[in-house]
Amino acid sequence: MENITSVVELFNNSLNRTEEVGRMPPNPLEYQVVTILLVMLICGVGIAGNVMVVLVVLKTKHMRTPTNCYLVSLAIADLIVLLAAGLPNITESVVASWVYGYVGCLFITYLQYLGINASSCSITAFTIERYIAICHPIKAQFICTVSRAKKIIAFVWAFTSVYCVMWFFLLDIKQIQHANGIQVVCDYKVSRNHYLPIYFLDFTIFYVIPLFLATVLYGLIARILFLNPIPSTPQDTANNSIHKGRASASKMSCRRNKGAQSSRKQVKTVHELPSSVTGPASFIVFHCSVPDFMHVHLALASGKGTAFDNSGAYHWVTGVFK
Repeated sequence: MENITSVVELFNNSLNRTEEVGRMPPNPLEYQVVTILLVMLICGVGIAGNVMVVLVVLKTKHMRTPTNCYLVSLAIADLIVLLAAGLPNITESVVASWVYGYVGCLFITYLQYLGINASSCSITAFTIERYIAICHPIKAQFICTVSRAKKIIAFVWAFTSVYCVMWFFLLDIKQIQHANGIQVVCDYKVSRNHYLPIYFLDFTIFYVIPLFLATVLYGLIARILFLNPIPSTPQDTANNSIHKGRASASKMSCRRNKGAQSSRKQVKTVHELPSSVTGPASFIVFHCSVPDFMHVHLALASGKGTAFDNSGAYHWVTGVFK
């Protein structure tokens, strides 16, 4: 009798556990409505805005700048995140189960991480490009080019695409038995504790390092902007331009005087050249070593030539060649 009683108790306990585990109530209607509306609103606005960014930059030639190239890369990454994360949220809120199968579990999760990581790298590249353009404008003319931006973007997407491949081997479909059916879940293959190194690696590469770089570079950009404030009124701008124009004009006049003096020295030097060195030639072109990289051209037609400098002045040279 005691054995029978114990068996009955074990059977009842197992039934109670099945009922406790098997309780899978559907999501409340209010939760479903709010989730669907918010997800559709956020994803709709985000998808429309990012698509317009991509189309405007691709359709307009003068919009194809290095900065806009990074913005296109960021817009594509955001589109991937919105599509890969928005659609599963809607279905899970309604069905309360994974409906995309094993292949969908792998690719949707892969696209989610790919979009997030590519977005972070695109923002970092954009920040570095802005720092160079603002703090080093001379170097930016040679470094911040469209071709270089395209190469950097290609590297960013190639790196993140290869990096996220590991998620194909870390995910699996799990089926949870319930009293009123089977719930399918896209979950990890092993316990979450084994994924801590991966999470810390993601956190370091795609969050800590970009945040540190952005903080430092934007701090340097702010420093440059505060040390060189933008004029508050157009009158200040005009006054600054006038002062700068006068200063540049005085500098140019000094340079022209120096160029004229150095050109005269070069002419005297040419006068002193013997005929054995020059020889009977029709013309000769040489460069003067003046600070403004002045090019002096001696065109000899009938024993006469003209020496020009970059200031517009000219000097007649006679008797140089026979």
